Amino acid sequence: MKPICIDANVFIASTKGDETYSSECRRVIQAVADGKFYLIEPTICLTEVIRNISRYLGMEAGKTLENNLWHMVSIWELCDDHFCTSAGYTGALYGTYSLDSIYLETALKHHAVFVTLDDKDFLQRIKGRVGIEVYHPKDFS
Repeated sequence: MKPICIDANVFIASTKGDETYSSECRRVIQAVADGKFYLIEPTICLTEVIRNISRYLGMEAGKTLENNLWHMVSIWELCDDHFCTSAGYTGALYGTYSLDSIYLETALKHHAVFVTLDDKDFLQRIKGRVGIEVYHPKDFS
């Protein structure tokens, strides 16, 4: 099994179901459920996912997805001062936004496959420049 880090936007699009790549996002998450990967997430993922799903689909949907994340994630990367400092330098090196840098740092630290919906402002900045596999859900197989 390989490690994988999935950006919160993939969980959100999968759960909302009405996004352009919702079905592709579900396929990425299903690969974890099928045991092809083990999931590594920064703890900030909880905030992003719960906030967005609760806002758009209601508190019960947020609680359900929170519970699903607790069961799916194998390793939580704590966003403490040392980790966030390192992510800041990673962001400066690759020209990524702050929150994107936290996901990238998580994937790099664990040599994980990384999947994000953020193609132009994130994926294209790092593709071929980092020593890990990076994918948009539409390209994930």
